[in-house]
Amino acid sequence: MARPTSADAGTGELVPVPTNGPVLDGELVDEAEYQRSRARRLAEAARSRLPAQWQDPTTAKQAALVMTGRAAVMPLRYPGAVLRGTAVVSRAWWQWVRVADYYAAAKSTDTLAVRWQDIATVRRRRTWLSLGGTLAAVTGEGVWWLCQGGVAVWLTSGIVTAVTAIAGRHKDGAGGRKTVMGGARTLAFTMGGDSLVEAFRAAGAIGKAEGLLFVQRPANDRLGWTVVIDLPPSRKASDVITKREALASALAVDEVRLILERVRGDEGHAGRLSLWVGHSDPYAAAPVVSPLATAESWDLWNPAPFGATARGDKVALPVVWTAVLIGAIPRMGKTFVMRLPLTAAALDPYVRLIVADGKGGKDHRPFEQVAHRFIRDARTDSARRLIAVLEEAAADVEDRFSRLADMDDELCPESKVTPQITRDPAHGMPLTVIGIDEIQNYLENDTPLDPDEPKGKKVGQRICDLLTYIAKTGPAAGYSLVLATQKPDAKVIPDKLRGQLGTRFALKTMTYQASETILGAGTYKAGMDASKLLQSHKGVGLLLGADGESALSSGEALTVRTHLLHIAQIRSACERGRAARDAAGTLTGDAIGDTALGVLPPEVAALIDEAAGGEVDEPAAEVVDAVLVDDELPEVLGLLVDVIEDDEQGLVAVADLAARIGWEPKRFGEALTMAGVARPQARRQRVNGSANAVPVVTFEAIRAAVVARTSAA
Repeated sequence: MARPTSADAGTGELVPVPTNGPVLDGELVDEAEYQRSRARRLAEAARSRLPAQWQDPTTAKQAALVMTGRAAVMPLRYPGAVLRGTAVVSRAWWQWVRVADYYAAAKSTDTLAVRWQDIATVRRRRTWLSLGGTLAAVTGEGVWWLCQGGVAVWLTSGIVTAVTAIAGRHKDGAGGRKTVMGGARTLAFTMGGDSLVEAFRAAGAIGKAEGLLFVQRPANDRLGWTVVIDLPPSRKASDVITKREALASALAVDEVRLILERVRGDEGHAGRLSLWVGHSDPYAAAPVVSPLATAESWDLWNPAPFGATARGDKVALPVVWTAVLIGAIPRMGKTFVMRLPLTAAALDPYVRLIVADGKGGKDHRPFEQVAHRFIRDARTDSARRLIAVLEEAAADVEDRFSRLADMDDELCPESKVTPQITRDPAHGMPLTVIGIDEIQNYLENDTPLDPDEPKGKKVGQRICDLLTYIAKTGPAAGYSLVLATQKPDAKVIPDKLRGQLGTRFALKTMTYQASETILGAGTYKAGMDASKLLQSHKGVGLLLGADGESALSSGEALTVRTHLLHIAQIRSACERGRAARDAAGTLTGDAIGDTALGVLPPEVAALIDEAAGGEVDEPAAEVVDAVLVDDELPEVLGLLVDVIEDDEQGLVAVADLAARIGWEPKRFGEALTMAGVARPQARRQRVNGSANAVPVVTFEAIRAAVVARTSAA
């Protein structure tokens, strides 16, 4: 390929551009277009410095009407304001002369008799000062009138009446006046300084006597309003983010239109907050077609195009070094979302793809053209084949680690695969992506793994053990998981597996417990709740990274509207991926009819069993999951059955029961309510000699709820 060139500024000749620098794209414009674009930028910068209500034509007109209306009634209201102001000024002067504050303080501390002489002295002094000041003012006014005529009188009278009118004006909320917004409340008015401060106070984000410091004034663009603020000292941006719903109510917008983000890095701190409010629902527009639909190829070492935020910022999904969990209620687009990273993997000829479709439809059939292993459905024979495929993958993971340990430090500096290693067929370590849709259909398979041992390990348990091992050890060897499910609860995906899935994407869920089960314990308390998404927001979800390996934040979830790929576009992409694999000689496995599977060595089987029985990173005690799973008991009742003794009767403190199963009392109480446990009429009582009344429940109510659930089943 010819080296890029550019025109030399002095000679007009083409000279080579150094290839080790960045290559930038640009557009050649003439002088007139440049001047027009420069004028537009200057106009936008100037407009952003105006008050918020003047930045938008509609609200500017509204503000002008309000100001015109107030100017029209000013002559009628002015005399009344002067009279009120005269009373206010006179009252303030009299309190000053009488030393009212000093007098009240002395009286409240029972020292009035001791300080009476001092108070009387100050009163006399201020009385004489007032008389002297009045005499001097009258004398000066008289001299000025003799020298200048009536101009002095009119000027002085105007100043005095203006001051008293200002002092006597009604404040918003005071008796005799109503707050007037000139019509329905609009964002431009709400984003103004005083209104925004009042909204933060109303939401409980700051105190009644606290204010905000505007680092960046409210600015309006084609999508919404942006402002950067500093909170009062000791207030944290992360705490304000948890009050997003209350703040949206105070701003009179739906919470999907409100984005709160901490400003990080050198330009931010723990109390600096970026606030964006969209003009309309940012997720109501038609989805954007993924760039993968037309891409000739894709390097999976780069994050795959995934979607965009409400503000239009592009979002990419890392696939290497992590495992992805996608969860949602049915028909919210999780299969569409899952196919995005799989399509990126299909377009990379140096990626080995393994796909299992637990749904059994046609959604993933295009990947058969490129997949090293492909499983069409979740029948028992297919589930057993998935076990064999995962055992083959687990053996490959262990073999890779052995070979990586023998490589020199220059080729393999960190005991991990590198792009050079994965793209060299001689090493036999291509990036491998395992995608499983509707994984619950495999994990819930209770067919005995060994027909001769009906009470032994089940097929679903074996699949879970294998996935846990691959998720825990596979990323460093070049293995990634992409799992999707419509039942993301602790019983379907145990914590030993779920804790290894470092990237989470939650589309619409029915409850905050289900959202927290996908995103991780504590995310609901931090303000991340996928149950708040609307049913109409298909393909919109919360994206969170938690493994520290990807560029995704582990503390703040991004709300992302994912790209769209129709099945015809995926099929076309897989055709391009197959052609690229043919050219690179990397087409393997089922795609070329080679269905023979490897054998799992005994030592690897022992490692899998050890990993399956090891510690988990995300204990189930931190996840409240009171959603029914088919006909089974809610998790909270199932745990209580194991810890309540048969002879226990009467009242018990909610906190005591929560401690028995390791849950937080607040969420434990919410889970009891969702599980249908009746509470006593007096929900707070003294039990076990407690000094104060505490939330209680009865053992009988818990047993009745268990019986009701099991009878219904």
